[in-house]
Amino acid sequence: MCMSNLNEKQKNILQFIENYYLEYGISPSIREIQKGCNITSTSVVDYNLKSLQKNGYLNKRSDISRAIKLNKNVQSVKIPIISNIAAGEPLMVNPDYNSFNEDTDPYIELPNNIENEPDLYALKVKGDSMIDALIANDDIVIMKPEAVANNGEMIAAWLPNNEETTLKRFYFTDNKVELRPENSNYESLFLDPKDVIIKGKVVGVIRKV
Repeated sequence: MCMSNLNEKQKNILQFIENYYLEYGISPSIREIQKGCNITSTSVVDYNLKSLQKNGYLNKRSDISRAIKLNKNVQSVKIPIISNIAAGEPLMVNPDYNSFNEDTDPYIELPNNIENEPDLYALKVKGDSMIDALIANDDIVIMKPEAVANNGEMIAAWLPNNEETTLKRFYFTDNKVELRPENSNYESLFLDPKDVIIKGKVVGVIRKV
């Protein structure tokens, strides 16, 4: 089943429902979906659930609370979770991977057209330095491998001098790289370009339930 007709809100709703069911064994309420996906109102959630049901992604009974069932015939792609990444003090982890074994390695399943990219990978966030960008501790960020970035983009940066990696906003000014947090309790890192290796850009966020 093609998923190209889904918008980001609908993709997030599907992922939230699946994550919620895996953790609690029941489907979420409409209000929990609203809160978990940062949607403005329950009516917007209901509209998108009806659209998802119409297109065959889920079944929902209006007469029973928490009666949402995902259609598992929807095609998905397995994204490897290769490591943690710091949203706070940098972690001593290099976000590189060469192979993925879905039988033994951790992964998440996402709609197969999330970015139409074959090499996406996932990182689990540790820390709260990106909280104002709505990325919290234990959230998962979906990364697209990239070696360059534009100002303002959120990246995974490897700091080889310290053997650390961190999740921050990227800015390049006055021949310096600024790795800027999204939390006023943290300060930016200012580094020479040679001391920063961009590993990827954030293309999606899966928020913890």
